[in-house]
Amino acid sequence: MNFQANNPTFIIKTLGCKVNQYESEIMRENLLKNGYAESSDKEFAEFYIINSCTVTHRADRDARRLIRHFNKINPDAGIIVAGCYAESDNDRKILATLPGVMHILKNKEKDKVGDVLKSHNKDEPLNFKSALRQFKDHDRVFIKIQDGCNHGCSYCKVALVRGASRSRSENEILDEVRNVLGKGCKEIVLTGICLGAWGMDLEKPLDISYILKKIKNIDGDYRIRLSSIEPAYVTGELIDLVYSSDNICKHFHIPLQSGDDRILRMMQRGYNTKKFEALLKKIRKKMPNAGFTTDLMIGFPGEDDKIFGMTYKFIKKIKPSRIHIFSYSEREGTLAFNFKNIINNATIKNRINLIKKLSYNLHMDFVFKLKKNPQKVLIESKKDKYSQLLTGYTDTYVKVFIDGPDTLLNSFVKVKIMDINQRGIFASPAQP
Repeated sequence: MNFQANNPTFIIKTLGCKVNQYESEIMRENLLKNGYAESSDKEFAEFYIINSCTVTHRADRDARRLIRHFNKINPDAGIIVAGCYAESDNDRKILATLPGVMHILKNKEKDKVGDVLKSHNKDEPLNFKSALRQFKDHDRVFIKIQDGCNHGCSYCKVALVRGASRSRSENEILDEVRNVLGKGCKEIVLTGICLGAWGMDLEKPLDISYILKKIKNIDGDYRIRLSSIEPAYVTGELIDLVYSSDNICKHFHIPLQSGDDRILRMMQRGYNTKKFEALLKKIRKKMPNAGFTTDLMIGFPGEDDKIFGMTYKFIKKIKPSRIHIFSYSEREGTLAFNFKNIINNATIKNRINLIKKLSYNLHMDFVFKLKKNPQKVLIESKKDKYSQLLTGYTDTYVKVFIDGPDTLLNSFVKVKIMDINQRGIFASPAQP
């Protein structure tokens, strides 16, 4: 590829999880440090980096669609595909045949993107760092503290492409947190492929409560949020720590996946509905108004009407404040890839619609409870582009629209929820 001699332009497109978003930001910062320019055009650049996901077949398809889209916009551009879809030999062969693809990088090779994209000679070597300094356009910053997974969920390809669980060191994490707080970040979101496993592989094994305590004691006006954490890692110590801390969000995202014990066994999830419900009761005993969000997979092989009915009833019983709903996707290399009794797409779609309606009602029930008391909200640094209202999230992870002055941008504000309807949740700054 023949790029311009000075400051070649790039665009990074990220698919998938918060870990990918973190790793894309590392690539972006390092490219900028080494003389590359982020394109001011949303679509046109001299090269494109697609940080891919492979959690579902749709994620694979999205990556291929983006490759063709960018190649159509600029046929002379170089396209680099990185991430989880670039891991397996079969997938790499497919990607290599697509127009414009000049290089394919596995997850552990993402820090080599500068070497791949060098378009002009430099006297000095590229200086790539693995620590994040500041997220672009983010009031909240994702901090990856862990990678990989040791669990063997029968449907999941991520453990195959990310490898075994690996923890970042305490010092690396704390230095990175201090860096972004120094740049004005107001919310730290701790993330990982299996977040709760942090510390277990270190020479002296630790747990996530340990690093959370270290982070929460750093001076500053900020809060900490945990991203998705598996039930096995939500210990009594962690619950007590969240409960007793002013700067840790009272919000747990704990994946459920199914509300039927037989399906959970087939998924190899390591818990049953009784244990899951007991964990929620433990959390809610300490924090009755805590936000609880979850993931739910629809259409796992063998999920007949009766089993789906069990899931529906269980969701009504445990009352999550928000549900991330997705359909089962066959992933070659997983145990479930060979399972029989595949559910047809029409049935899956109907079931997803039913869960969506239930999820909306449960979310509204949760929000109405929040009306009783003022809520602390982190106001985002940009207004909503459609309503021109301020927006922000409560620590329980409810998005609200606020009618207030611009002086509130990027600050914590106590608000009173005034109106709840299908357009959103609307609030005003609470009276002191």
